[in-house]
Amino acid sequence: MASLNLEAWWTEPGYGRCDSFSRRGAFILHKLLKCDPAKFVYIMWNLYRAEAKDPQEITPHEWQTILAYMGATEEEIKDVLGRMGGQLPRGASE
Repeated sequence: MASLNLEAWWTEPGYGRCDSFSRRGAFILHKLLKCDPAKFVYIMWNLYRAEAKDPQEITPHEWQTILAYMGATEEEIKDVLGRMGGQLPRGASE
């Protein structure tokens, strides 16, 4: 399975300056947008329509959906959820 290579993101200076859930979430969403803008816009539109959402308000299930659609591995999804203070939704593969 393909990977987003998230491990490299966590060593970037921009991530190091993220001092809140909201900023970490914004950083991750920005990186996902840069990976594949068309795919990112499609999934975000399908999840939220015209609703703007603060990254810290994105539920663990929504993070899982976004990341899986963008090509993240299960390990990458767990890593992001851990950094955002969330857990995998019940019934999700561990």
